[in-house]
Amino acid sequence: MLDSEAQGRRASEGRRLEDVVSMILNELLNSHNIFIVRGNSDGLRTIIHDQNLVNEIIDYNRLPVKRPCDQKQLMDYPDSDLFILVNSKNTWRLLGIINCKVSFHSRHTMVTFWGLAVRISSNIKYVLVTEDKDQYHPEHPRSELGRSCSDSTSTRRLLESFVDRIYIIKPYNLNDQELQQSITSFKHTNFNQKENQYYFDNPNHPHHTKYCLSVRPFDDLIFDLLRWKNDLL
Repeated sequence: MLDSEAQGRRASEGRRLEDVVSMILNELLNSHNIFIVRGNSDGLRTIIHDQNLVNEIIDYNRLPVKRPCDQKQLMDYPDSDLFILVNSKNTWRLLGIINCKVSFHSRHTMVTFWGLAVRISSNIKYVLVTEDKDQYHPEHPRSELGRSCSDSTSTRRLLESFVDRIYIIKPYNLNDQELQQSITSFKHTNFNQKENQYYFDNPNHPHHTKYCLSVRPFDDLIFDLLRWKNDLL
Protein backbone atom coordinates (compact mmCIF):
# COMPACT_ATOMS: atom_id res chain seq x y z
CA MET A 1 0.00 0.00 0.00
CA LEU A 2 2.81 2.38 0.91
CA ASP A 3 4.61 1.63 -2.36
CA SER A 4 1.48 2.36 -4.40
CA GLU A 5 0.93 5.61 -2.51
CA ALA A 6 4.52 6.66 -3.16
CA GLN A 7 4.16 5.82 -6.85
CA GLY A 8 0.96 7.85 -6.98
CA ARG A 9 2.70 10.86 -5.44
CA ARG A 10 5.60 10.57 -7.88
CA ALA A 11 3.20 10.37 -10.82
CA SER A 12 1.31 13.42 -9.59
CA GLU A 13 4.55 15.36 -9.13
CA GLY A 14 5.66 14.33 -12.61
CA ARG A 15 2.43 15.57 -14.17
CA ARG A 16 2.79 18.86 -12.28
CA LEU A 17 6.25 19.38 -13.75
CA GLU A 18 5.06 18.43 -17.26
CA ASP A 19 2.21 20.96 -16.95
CA VAL A 20 4.58 23.70 -15.77
CA VAL A 21 7.12 23.04 -18.53
CA SER A 22 4.49 22.95 -21.28
CA MET A 23 2.79 26.09 -19.94
CA ILE A 24 6.01 28.12 -19.93
CA LEU A 25 7.15 26.99 -23.35
CA ASN A 26 3.75 27.33 -25.01
CA GLU A 27 3.22 30.82 -23.62
CA LEU A 28 6.63 31.94 -24.86
CA LEU A 29 7.01 29.97 -28.09
CA ASN A 30 3.58 29.44 -29.68
CA SER A 31 4.03 32.78 -31.47
CA HIS A 32 7.19 31.25 -33.00
CA ASN A 33 5.17 28.23 -34.22
CA ILE A 34 6.66 25.91 -31.60
CA PHE A 35 4.14 23.85 -29.61
CA ILE A 36 4.53 21.54 -26.63
CA VAL A 37 2.03 18.73 -26.02
CA ARG A 38 1.96 15.48 -24.09
CA GLY A 39 3.69 12.75 -26.03
CA ASN A 40 0.66 10.62 -26.84
CA SER A 41 -2.24 10.52 -29.25
CA ASP A 42 -4.56 12.56 -27.00
CA GLY A 43 -1.93 15.27 -26.57
CA LEU A 44 -1.24 15.49 -30.30
CA ARG A 45 -4.94 15.81 -31.10
CA THR A 46 -5.13 19.04 -29.09
CA ILE A 47 -3.25 20.81 -31.90
CA ILE A 48 -3.40 18.42 -34.87
CA HIS A 49 -6.85 17.61 -36.19
CA ASP A 50 -5.76 15.02 -38.74
CA GLN A 51 -5.84 11.58 -37.11
CA ASN A 52 -3.72 10.08 -39.88
CA LEU A 53 -0.98 12.60 -39.19
CA VAL A 54 -1.24 11.93 -35.45
CA ASN A 55 -0.80 8.21 -36.15
CA GLU A 56 2.21 8.95 -38.38
CA ILE A 57 3.94 10.92 -35.62
CA ILE A 58 3.21 8.20 -33.07
CA ASP A 59 4.51 5.51 -35.43
CA TYR A 60 7.61 7.56 -36.22
CA ASN A 61 8.54 7.47 -32.55
CA ARG A 62 8.11 3.74 -32.05
CA LEU A 63 11.38 1.88 -31.74
CA PRO A 64 12.08 -1.79 -32.64
CA VAL A 65 12.54 -4.14 -29.69
CA LYS A 66 13.64 -7.71 -30.40
CA ARG A 67 12.46 -10.42 -27.99
CA PRO A 68 14.75 -13.48 -27.85
CA CYS A 69 12.16 -15.67 -26.10
CA ASP A 70 9.86 -15.80 -29.12
CA GLN A 71 12.18 -14.19 -31.70
CA LYS A 72 9.66 -11.51 -32.51
CA GLN A 73 10.22 -7.82 -33.06
CA LEU A 74 7.90 -5.36 -31.34
CA MET A 75 7.61 -1.62 -31.84
CA ASP A 76 7.85 -0.04 -28.40
CA TYR A 77 7.21 3.56 -27.38
CA PRO A 78 9.95 5.58 -25.68
CA ASP A 79 9.65 7.48 -22.40
CA SER A 80 8.10 10.56 -24.01
CA ASP A 81 6.61 13.00 -21.54
CA LEU A 82 6.33 15.97 -23.91
CA PHE A 83 6.64 16.39 -27.68
CA ILE A 84 8.11 19.52 -29.26
CA LEU A 85 6.37 20.23 -32.56
CA VAL A 86 7.00 22.89 -35.17
CA ASN A 87 4.38 24.14 -37.60
CA SER A 88 5.76 25.55 -40.85
CA LYS A 89 3.45 26.40 -43.74
CA ASN A 90 0.78 24.10 -42.27
CA THR A 91 3.24 21.22 -42.09
CA TRP A 92 3.91 19.64 -38.69
CA ARG A 93 7.41 18.42 -37.81
CA LEU A 94 8.56 16.75 -34.61
CA LEU A 95 11.55 18.68 -33.29
CA GLY A 96 12.22 16.75 -30.10
CA ILE A 97 11.14 15.03 -26.91
CA ILE A 98 11.27 16.44 -23.38
CA ASN A 99 11.62 13.98 -20.52
CA CYS A 100 10.56 15.54 -17.20
CA LYS A 101 11.92 14.27 -13.88
CA VAL A 102 11.27 15.99 -10.55
CA SER A 103 14.12 13.89 -9.12
CA PHE A 104 15.88 10.70 -10.16
CA HIS A 105 16.37 8.22 -7.30
CA SER A 106 18.07 5.73 -9.65
CA ARG A 107 15.50 6.25 -12.43
CA HIS A 108 18.01 8.11 -14.59
CA THR A 109 18.95 4.85 -16.31
CA MET A 110 15.55 4.77 -18.02
CA VAL A 111 16.18 8.29 -19.33
CA THR A 112 19.62 7.38 -20.65
CA PHE A 113 18.35 4.21 -22.36
CA TRP A 114 15.59 5.99 -24.24
CA GLY A 115 17.81 8.99 -24.91
CA LEU A 116 20.35 6.75 -26.61
CA ALA A 117 17.69 4.76 -28.47
CA VAL A 118 16.01 7.90 -29.84
CA ARG A 119 19.25 9.63 -30.81
CA ILE A 120 20.64 6.68 -32.79
CA SER A 121 17.38 6.05 -34.60
CA SER A 122 16.38 9.60 -35.61
CA ASN A 123 17.58 13.18 -35.80
CA ILE A 124 15.18 14.52 -33.18
CA LYS A 125 16.41 16.00 -29.91
CA TYR A 126 15.95 14.18 -26.61
CA VAL A 127 16.34 16.48 -23.60
CA LEU A 128 15.72 16.30 -19.88
CA VAL A 129 14.10 18.89 -17.60
CA THR A 130 14.54 18.35 -13.87
CA GLU A 131 13.98 20.21 -10.62
CA ASP A 132 16.81 18.19 -9.07
CA LYS A 133 14.48 18.36 -6.09
CA ASP A 134 16.75 16.74 -3.51
CA GLN A 135 18.64 20.03 -3.34
CA TYR A 136 15.59 21.39 -1.47
CA HIS A 137 15.36 18.47 0.99
CA PRO A 138 14.80 19.91 4.50
CA GLU A 139 17.18 17.53 6.29
CA HIS A 140 19.80 16.31 3.82
CA PRO A 141 19.85 18.67 0.84
CA ARG A 142 22.07 17.68 -2.06
CA SER A 143 22.09 17.75 -5.82
CA GLU A 144 21.73 14.36 -7.48
CA LEU A 145 23.98 15.76 -10.21
CA GLY A 146 26.87 16.52 -7.87
CA ARG A 147 28.58 19.81 -7.13
CA SER A 148 29.81 20.42 -10.67
CA CYS A 149 30.91 18.81 -13.91
CA SER A 150 34.32 18.05 -12.41
CA ASP A 151 32.81 16.87 -9.10
CA SER A 152 29.91 14.91 -10.54
CA THR A 153 27.77 11.89 -9.71
CA SER A 154 27.36 8.84 -11.94
CA THR A 155 23.83 10.13 -12.64
CA ARG A 156 25.20 13.31 -14.16
CA ARG A 157 27.91 11.56 -16.16
CA LEU A 158 25.43 9.15 -17.72
CA LEU A 159 22.88 11.84 -18.50
CA GLU A 160 25.52 14.07 -20.06
CA SER A 161 26.48 11.21 -22.34
CA PHE A 162 23.07 10.07 -23.53
CA VAL A 163 20.71 13.05 -23.69
CA ASP A 164 21.19 16.19 -25.75
CA ARG A 165 21.00 18.50 -22.74
CA ILE A 166 19.86 18.66 -19.11
CA TYR A 167 17.91 21.73 -17.98
CA ILE A 168 17.27 22.66 -14.36
CA ILE A 169 14.09 24.46 -13.35
CA LYS A 170 12.86 25.88 -10.05
CA PRO A 171 9.96 24.07 -8.35
CA TYR A 172 6.73 25.75 -9.50
CA ASN A 173 3.05 25.07 -9.24
CA LEU A 174 0.76 26.09 -12.09
CA ASN A 175 -1.04 28.73 -10.04
CA ASP A 176 2.09 30.17 -8.44
CA GLN A 177 2.41 33.93 -8.68
CA GLU A 178 6.16 33.38 -8.94
CA LEU A 179 5.67 31.36 -12.12
CA GLN A 180 3.69 34.15 -13.77
CA GLN A 181 6.28 36.68 -12.64
CA SER A 182 9.06 34.58 -14.17
CA ILE A 183 7.22 34.35 -17.50
CA THR A 184 6.47 38.08 -17.52
CA SER A 185 10.05 38.98 -16.66
CA PHE A 186 11.39 36.76 -19.43
CA LYS A 187 9.00 38.32 -21.95
CA HIS A 188 10.31 41.76 -21.04
CA THR A 189 13.78 40.73 -22.16
CA ASN A 190 12.44 40.43 -25.73
CA PHE A 191 14.28 37.11 -25.88
CA ASN A 192 17.63 38.82 -25.51
CA GLN A 193 19.79 36.39 -23.59
CA LYS A 194 21.75 38.06 -20.82
CA GLU A 195 24.71 36.28 -19.33
CA ASN A 196 24.16 35.02 -15.77
CA GLN A 197 20.58 36.30 -15.64
CA TYR A 198 18.05 33.51 -15.28
CA TYR A 199 14.33 33.65 -14.62
CA PHE A 200 13.32 29.99 -14.34
CA ASP A 201 16.17 28.65 -12.23
CA ASN A 202 18.14 29.78 -9.20
CA PRO A 203 21.84 28.85 -9.47
CA ASN A 204 22.49 30.67 -6.20
CA HIS A 205 20.62 28.09 -4.17
CA PRO A 206 23.17 26.70 -1.65
CA HIS A 207 23.04 23.14 -3.01
CA HIS A 208 22.54 23.88 -6.68
CA THR A 209 24.92 22.13 -9.04
CA LYS A 210 27.14 24.24 -11.26
CA TYR A 211 26.27 24.65 -14.91
CA CYS A 212 28.44 23.29 -17.70
CA LEU A 213 28.07 22.72 -21.43
CA SER A 214 25.49 19.94 -20.89
CA VAL A 215 23.76 21.08 -17.68
CA ARG A 216 21.98 24.38 -18.21
CA PRO A 217 19.24 26.59 -16.73
CA PHE A 218 15.72 26.07 -18.09
CA ASP A 219 15.93 29.51 -19.73
CA ASP A 220 18.45 28.09 -22.20
CA LEU A 221 15.90 25.54 -23.45
CA ILE A 222 13.85 28.41 -24.88
CA PHE A 223 16.79 29.72 -26.91
CA ASP A 224 17.86 26.20 -27.89
CA LEU A 225 14.40 25.39 -29.26
CA LEU A 226 14.41 28.54 -31.38
CA ARG A 227 17.86 27.64 -32.73
CA TRP A 228 16.96 23.99 -33.34
CA LYS A 229 13.80 25.05 -35.12
CA ASN A 230 15.86 27.11 -37.58
CA ASP A 231 18.19 24.14 -38.09
CA LEU A 232 15.19 21.89 -38.80
CA LEU A 233 13.70 24.23 -41.38
